[in-house]
Amino acid sequence: MTTALIAPAVALLAITACSTTGDDDGRALSSSPSASGAPSSPAPSSSQPPAPSPAERGAIVTQETFEAGPELRAAGTLTRVVYRSTAGYGGGFGTEVSGVIAVPDGVPPPGGWPIVALGHGTTGTDQSCGPSDYADLLGEAGNMTRLLNRGFVVAASDYQGLGTAVSKPRPHPYLEPRTVAFNMIDAVRAAQDVVPGTSDRWAAIGASQGGQAAWASAEAAGDYGQGLEFVGAAALAPAADVSPITEAGVDTKYTDAQKIFIPNLVAGLREVHPDLDPDDYMRGGLAAGADVFTSCGPTSTADRFSAAMSIAPGDAAIADQDAADRIREILQGDALPARRADGPLFVAYGDQDTIILSAWTTAALQRACAAGDVIEVVRKPDGGHTNLGVTGTAVDWISDRFADEPAPNSCPV
Repeated sequence: MTTALIAPAVALLAITACSTTGDDDGRALSSSPSASGAPSSPAPSSSQPPAPSPAERGAIVTQETFEAGPELRAAGTLTRVVYRSTAGYGGGFGTEVSGVIAVPDGVPPPGGWPIVALGHGTTGTDQSCGPSDYADLLGEAGNMTRLLNRGFVVAASDYQGLGTAVSKPRPHPYLEPRTVAFNMIDAVRAAQDVVPGTSDRWAAIGASQGGQAAWASAEAAGDYGQGLEFVGAAALAPAADVSPITEAGVDTKYTDAQKIFIPNLVAGLREVHPDLDPDDYMRGGLAAGADVFTSCGPTSTADRFSAAMSIAPGDAAIADQDAADRIREILQGDALPARRADGPLFVAYGDQDTIILSAWTTAALQRACAAGDVIEVVRKPDGGHTNLGVTGTAVDWISDRFADEPAPNSCPV
C-alpha cells in the first residue's frame, strides 16, 4: 500500500468505534442460545460454564465508578460493570462481559428511565480493545453524552472478550451476531440492576459492528429479551451481511480499507471455528501485522499505520477455492437478517462506504422488508462508513419510539 491509500484506511479502523457520531426466512436468535445458524459451529463443551438462566442474565458480578472525561462525567453518573451473559455459539455457554452503565442527572421520568443499549464499532479483537478501559470509551463518549442529555440511561457493552475487567475471558467472536445481541440485551438488564428507577422499555443504537449488534438485538428482543419491552433499533452503516466480500472466490479483491479489517475477521471466526487456517487468508505484511490491527492502546493509530505500510499486493489473497467457499459459508451463516425483527428499525448507510458496500446493505434491507420488517431507511449518496451525519436523526427516531409514535416504513427498498 502507498501512504496516500493507507492513511484513510487506518483512519477508518481507528474511528470505526465512533462512527455513529456526526451531525457532521431463517434462523432464530433464540432464548436457547444453542440455536446457532452458523455452519460447523463447535459442539457444547462440558468445560464451559452453563449459560445463565433467564433470571440470571445481566446479573452484576462487579461494579465500580467509571472515570470518564470531563464532558461525559458532567452528563451523568457512570459505573463500570462486569455482568453475566451468554455466548451465541458452541451450544451457548455462560460468559462474563464488561461495560459501562450511565444514568442522567436528575429525577427519573414517570414510568422510569428508558434504556438505550449502545453498541460500539470495531475496536479490535484483543482483550485490550474494551471501550470501558478508556476514558473516551474508544470514541463512544460523545454518543453516550448525547444519549444522556436526551434523558436515557445508557448501557454500553464491551462485548464478550473485550475489556480487561474480566479475568481470562473467552475471546471475542467478531461479527458473530448472536453473541453481541445477547451481550447488548444483558447490558440492559445490568442497567436495571445498577440504576434505581429504570423502566423495562429499551432501544438499541450502534454503527458498523455496533450497527450489526443493534440489528441483531432487535431480532433477539422478543425471545432472549423476554421480560423487557423493546421499542426499536437504529443501525448505522451496519455490518449486516459481509458474505458478498468473497463472492469472487480466489479472485476476491479487497479495498484498502477492507484489508486492514481481515485480521479481526479471521481472529473472530477462529473463536467459533478454530480449524480455520489464518494462512489461507493472510500472509506477508498483513499476517505479520495481525496483532497490531487487532489490539488497542495509546499508540494504536501510529502502530497500525506503520503495519499497514508493510502490506503488499497479494497479502490478502485467498489461498484456494475451498478456503473461499469455507469463509463465505460461515459469513452467510452469520448474515442479517436472520429472522423478522421484534420491533421497528432505522437503518442508515452511504453509497461511498468502502468497507460495508452499499449493495450489501441494500440486499439485506430487501430481505428484511420481504420478511415483514418495518424499517426507516436513510441512504446517503455521498456518505461513507463514518461520515453519515445522521446520529441526531437516529436519536430523534429512538425518542419517537419511546413516545409511541408510529414508526415510519420505507419498505419495500
